[in-house]
Amino acid sequence: MKRDMNLVIELLKYFEEREEISIDRNVTVPEYDERQINYHLRRMYEAGLLDAEASYSTTTTSRIITVYPFGLTWQGHEFLDALRGQGVLTKVTERLGGNIIDIPFSVLKDLVLNASRAAVGL
Repeated sequence: MKRDMNLVIELLKYFEEREEISIDRNVTVPEYDERQINYHLRRMYEAGLLDAEASYSTTTTSRIITVYPFGLTWQGHEFLDALRGQGVLTKVTERLGGNIIDIPFSVLKDLVLNASRAAVGL
């Protein structure tokens, strides 16, 4: 499955807007199915963006079967805050030719942080 950075951003927003701090077993995002969402939740947990409890394989103990997310990590909040500032996401998306779906997270994060710094004059 391909990683979809638009879905990652939507999931970050979803967890930021949640008032609960308990596990959310029913994460939904319009236009995405359960399989896509669960895949991205695992990747986001691995990237340190989500606080979650992980369920691991009994045969391959390093393999995550599923995650039970309950919120954003500090890093998740920081990334989302940087995205939100003064049209940063729009500027980055335009710079990338209108599509952020396939961009590596590390590149997107650097572009977002640089655009966010520029927006506040740093």
